[in-house]
Amino acid sequence: MPSNGAAHLRGNRAFAALWLARTASYLGDFVALTALVLYLYDRGASATDMGVVLAARALPQALGPIAGALADRWEPRRVMVICDLGRVITVGLIAILLPPIPVLAALIAVTSLIGTMFLPTGKSCVPLLVERDQLGRANGMLGSSHNIALAAGPVVGASLINWMGPHAAFGFDAASYLMSALLLLAVPGRLRRGAATSRPRLITDLGVGLRYLAGHRVARTVALALFFSVMFAAMDNVALVYLVRRDEDGSAVTLGVATGVYGVAMVIAPMTIVFSRRRLNGVSLLVTGLALGGIGLTTVALAPPLVLIVACYTIAGAGNGLENVGCDTAIGENVEEDKLGRVFGAVYGPIFLAETIAALLGGALLQATSSRGVFLVAGGGLLTVALAAYLSTTAAKQPPSR
Repeated sequence: MPSNGAAHLRGNRAFAALWLARTASYLGDFVALTALVLYLYDRGASATDMGVVLAARALPQALGPIAGALADRWEPRRVMVICDLGRVITVGLIAILLPPIPVLAALIAVTSLIGTMFLPTGKSCVPLLVERDQLGRANGMLGSSHNIALAAGPVVGASLINWMGPHAAFGFDAASYLMSALLLLAVPGRLRRGAATSRPRLITDLGVGLRYLAGHRVARTVALALFFSVMFAAMDNVALVYLVRRDEDGSAVTLGVATGVYGVAMVIAPMTIVFSRRRLNGVSLLVTGLALGGIGLTTVALAPPLVLIVACYTIAGAGNGLENVGCDTAIGENVEEDKLGRVFGAVYGPIFLAETIAALLGGALLQATSSRGVFLVAGGGLLTVALAAYLSTTAAKQPPSR
């Protein structure tokens, strides 16, 4: 058995194809998001127009549980390839036509809906391609790809818009999906063992999946931990600029450095899992990530010098990186194969709601207290979530009392 994730990648061509495909489409996603915002701004879109288009991008994520139910009914490779080709068409139309804002919003909504369908399929595919003792490393590699794209995508998107225009920027995104579809052809066509030729009605499948999630302690803990951790952690999106620029009189460059080191830490933390010779299970990674995130945001609230604020924010970034890997690994290690799609869909579907609550709650707290107060609440909330997740999963391992 390979001793690290890099060796595993070399020895597992199907996972290598999935990893390369996800890397390509992750980069395209973040290039397109930056290009979209800049394009709307450059063409004089109003704040309302901007909000409508971004809402069109976010709202389809609410259908994650339905997407998960469909993911469990169909073969993963077919779903992923069809989704990628669908996004080639929708984003390609945007690149060619640069349509008026109502049409653009509709195309963005369709693209996001297709992406929502892809997400539970792509995540549920990983436990079918790698051995369980390699699952943490595999998810670590995918997490690093996502986070590198998160850091590099905005730079590439802004550069393409600036030097070559929106046609090239959106065309880059469409090409990334085409590349992903071609790479995914190397994934085996039938991954699910004993897949039924006929299944119950979709609504029945969905109900079974939701009841399974509600009754499965580890899966339920992961779902609740992810929702509440996003709700607390995303408050920093509101407070960071006020803390650095207003309260500490930092420059715009300092704000960029703080955001950048957070992203770098998100990349490095999953890579430590990939190359570590010690195997950590998904629950341990999740709890560790939540705790580090809580410690990082709490110390940001308490650290007086600006340089220490940036250093503490780096700790929070590392925690976020580990938490993301821990969520996917814990589900892959503990959930039955035929329910992976529904569980992933139900776990990740409500995230958009958590981010919305975070924005509203963070703004209200900032108004009522201070930027440091927001970070203190966010950090304390994450530490509470970490403790609750630890206690819940520890209780699951205890033998029943007699």
